Amino acid sequence: MNRKIFLYVKAFSDLGTFMDMIAINVLMYVATGSSAWLAATMAVKTLGGVLSSLFSGVLADRFDRRKIMIGTDVFRAVIILTLVFFPNPIMILVVCFFIGIFSSFFAVSYSAEIPQIYGQDKVLETNALISRLTSISLVIGFIGAGIITDILGYEITLIIDALTYFVSALVLLGMKWETNLTERKVVITNGFKDKLINIVRDIKEVYSYILLAPMLLLVNIVFLVGAFAGASHNLGIPLLAENIDASRQSLYYGLIWGVWGIGSVLATIILPKLKFLHGNRLFYACFFTAMLMSTGFITFFSSINLSIVLTFAFFTGVFDACFTTLHATVLQKTDNHIRGRIFGVGMLLKSLGFALGFVVAPILLEAFTLPKMVLAFHGTLILTCLTVLIYTNGKRKSMELKM
Repeated sequence: MNRKIFLYVKAFSDLGTFMDMIAINVLMYVATGSSAWLAATMAVKTLGGVLSSLFSGVLADRFDRRKIMIGTDVFRAVIILTLVFFPNPIMILVVCFFIGIFSSFFAVSYSAEIPQIYGQDKVLETNALISRLTSISLVIGFIGAGIITDILGYEITLIIDALTYFVSALVLLGMKWETNLTERKVVITNGFKDKLINIVRDIKEVYSYILLAPMLLLVNIVFLVGAFAGASHNLGIPLLAENIDASRQSLYYGLIWGVWGIGSVLATIILPKLKFLHGNRLFYACFFTAMLMSTGFITFFSSINLSIVLTFAFFTGVFDACFTTLHATVLQKTDNHIRGRIFGVGMLLKSLGFALGFVVAPILLEAFTLPKMVLAFHGTLILTCLTVLIYTNGKRKSMELKM
């Protein structure tokens, strides 16, 4: 029973994450009317993720991951509630920064613990179920937040959001599972210098591990560029919603992401049934789905017709869920003693990509239209995937010739 609860707890926590994304972004845009401030909101959250990613994986490998998740849920609930009382732009940025920090800690510890609970042979199926639950949370969270914010205001959305984190923490408090903490290196050091030396040593070990696995390195490169591209549509969707109907921005903002989430749910039902996804096919499928995802984003940003936007948002959700699920599965194939740090690197790459994207996106938006800005970002991801596929295919053929 605990195993199922573990998955539903994360989905419930995700519900809060998606709700605060709608409420906070709409709150900032309404308060400032500036796409630059909106980008800053997302960039600051990403910066928090970058900073915590430097050591979140180390902590996930050295300490009890369950306790880390409980603590981060409580902290997120508390800081979200501060916006109910202090809803000014500066406070929004501060809150987003800390959300980025604590969300990174939660995500890394959670992802690293999955194979320990469900087994390496069930990783793809488990990740597909996680993605399905996350997508359901996304649909409910985005559409629900859009409707609640539109009718009742952002305060109610934020209060509900905080409650989801508190409930998640309470459920985790009542859960127990075998953490295998003794298999991982637990080193308690005194002094800043010793701690810094251990962190540097851990980072070197992770990068040595990745460099010895060329396909893992290539997947991480694509993931980095994918995060960079992701900044464009995260910034662009609230602006697209405003272009469709400025008076109902929060409603359409939630609706677009909600339909995208329905597509993600479909993907997670189909993905576990594809039995051929193993070995190097996992990597190739990751690259192909990333390209199809980017094609979808480019297409639906090219229109303000709601039916066209929602149709392609649905198909984009399908391929986006495939890409993220396959990426997580690849990382979870790594050894347990280093898995937390591998996910920490993944989170760092994601945060760095987003951070750079949120710096570049407003600049391009000043020079180009919204569709062209999205085309530039997601076109970069498509070109990266094509380059990687050409490179790996050439390597494979050269190996066959040598044999």
